[in-house]
Amino acid sequence: MRKKITQLTMVLVLGIAGLVFFSGCFATSTPQAAPAMVKRSGIAPTAAMLPIINTYDQETADHITQALETCLKDRNVFEFVLKSDVDKAIAESGFDLDRIFGMSSSEYAALANTLGVDYVIHGVMVVKKQLTFTGWRKDIDISTRIYDGKSGNKVDSWRSMTDFTWTDNSTALDAQKMAESAVNHTCSKMIERNF
Repeated sequence: MRKKITQLTMVLVLGIAGLVFFSGCFATSTPQAAPAMVKRSGIAPTAAMLPIINTYDQETADHITQALETCLKDRNVFEFVLKSDVDKAIAESGFDLDRIFGMSSSEYAALANTLGVDYVIHGVMVVKKQLTFTGWRKDIDISTRIYDGKSGNKVDSWRSMTDFTWTDNSTALDAQKMAESAVNHTCSKMIERNF
């Protein structure tokens, strides 16, 4: 009897631990719909959206960059400077965006100063492929950070992964569809924060 109670307790503890892990702020368990279209009132702070970095699937990374910028702009969370201005400032500065840990605080501050923005948003994306019975599942892992425009210090960061997403095969095998879910999750978390 005592052994059964111990086993039941272990199952219960593991079940709760699994529930906490899988419902974490970074894992999406179902495909995420776009956040509610609620526009913030007032004047939105300005931001520069740097390209999301990925060396193997730049098309999906570009899609994520554009989708996240659009989601935040449509809800008046940020007013973004033009992509062409961002690209020009990056080219003229000579900063290396491909460094895995991002740029230094002074580089983020210098870039924000050049662009005249309050914040700089930068991130990294990874496509993780897993062979399933129906083909190669393409899970997305996005890590996004926001930096203060004056100091260049990190203000906050968000991570969204689709590894635990239960979805249909047409979505699971399409990196851009999985990216859309991760972007919606990241955008929802960023909206919660007041800038």
